[in-house]
Amino acid sequence: MQGWIAILFLLFVFLTGGGSRSDIASLPILRGVSVLFACWAITGMTRDDWRRILAPLAILLVLTTWIAIQLIPLAPSIWHALPGRETIVMIDRLLGQPELWRPISLTPSDTWNSLLAMTVPLAALLVAARLGAEDMARVMQALVIIAVASSLLGLLQIVSGSGSAAFLYRITNYNSMVGLFANRNHHAVFQACAVVFAAALLRDELMRRQQNPMIQLGLAAAAILCVTMTMLIGSRAGLVAGGVAFLIGYAMILSAWRGRPVATPRRRVVSGSASFGTQWLVYTPPVLIAALLATILFLAGRTTSLSRLADNRAAEDLRVLAWPTVWQMTETYWGVGAGFGSFPDVYKIFEVDALLQPAYFNHAHNDWMEALITGGLPFALIVAAGLIWFGRAAAWAGFTRLVKGHRGDYRLPVLAVAGLLAAASLVDYPLRTPSLQAMVIMLLVLFVCPAPATARRE
Repeated sequence: MQGWIAILFLLFVFLTGGGSRSDIASLPILRGVSVLFACWAITGMTRDDWRRILAPLAILLVLTTWIAIQLIPLAPSIWHALPGRETIVMIDRLLGQPELWRPISLTPSDTWNSLLAMTVPLAALLVAARLGAEDMARVMQALVIIAVASSLLGLLQIVSGSGSAAFLYRITNYNSMVGLFANRNHHAVFQACAVVFAAALLRDELMRRQQNPMIQLGLAAAAILCVTMTMLIGSRAGLVAGGVAFLIGYAMILSAWRGRPVATPRRRVVSGSASFGTQWLVYTPPVLIAALLATILFLAGRTTSLSRLADNRAAEDLRVLAWPTVWQMTETYWGVGAGFGSFPDVYKIFEVDALLQPAYFNHAHNDWMEALITGGLPFALIVAAGLIWFGRAAAWAGFTRLVKGHRGDYRLPVLAVAGLLAAASLVDYPLRTPSLQAMVIMLLVLFVCPAPATARRE
């Protein structure tokens, strides 16, 4: 029962939480229902459940507390001493209001939104606490199905054109296959993650003694579809992530294919069948790449990931030109931060005249750097604590036979997805999307501190 409710929670979050903006109409519904899922989880949790998730729960609660602290008004003498407040102090004096009490956050309404947004990751943590170790495969299956559905929705978006009801968000990348997301980069990175999930599940199927060819074919088709999407969506980061995910998934499947059990009493036939299958599998990547390249050439009239990667104007991208300004903001606000969610407005204070344009710069496109700008050193320490928690668990699980593994060994998929999202955060902000937040938290909890299979309660 718990597994199905967790899947229902994931599906709901992906349907309503595919954007990172604070003015998305579905956010109140998403957060309200997340609270209900959290209440459901709490009512059935035991002392052992609380003990298992104590570390990640403490990290999220400390983060929530820090966001709340940024909203507490400070005395003028303290607030004026904070770096990066000089312009506002001058404006207050010109208006004859130099003694106003202000919070650390320069945009309190956006920080309030960030505080309310914590309902989703907290709900994901509590829901995951109700799951057992054997539920990891079920969660991955759900994520693969969601990725395939998002791919099909993306194809419908291209066919129906911009302005179509197939686009779920008002502000989005029109003429791109955004699927269940508002941003094509986030969709592409999610598709890359789904490639790893599908490959891990296919590896498990190949290791079964009683194999189901239809399930294997479905997982292989899902992986190929997701790889194709990373090339066609139009995201350069997604293209790189898709390539890395394909290599990781291919290594897992190839290892499982070579050692898969075959139901036949004759050893000679087993060896010959495995050799033929392996030879066929070795030639699959070139054939797949050729098919994808042919598809891209056929769709050369629209923007794809490869065409954007080959575009020699990439160096003129605003996120590259704005880097000196972002660095200046980091040097100014790294202490206590400018306030969660404040980046777009604070950037206008530092924006140089040469980069003024109708479009606004909504994020630093380097989430590690934006964490320092908005959350300051306390947020950086919280992030470091989370990385240490995950790193210790990964080290304890070990890295031997990481690629080959065994049925139910999900070390490599979790590590790969964590690495993909961490790398994507260097050039984008995927983990500001509620759906990806919930996905990552549930995977990490199931990987680091799952309930024993025998302890699962129906």
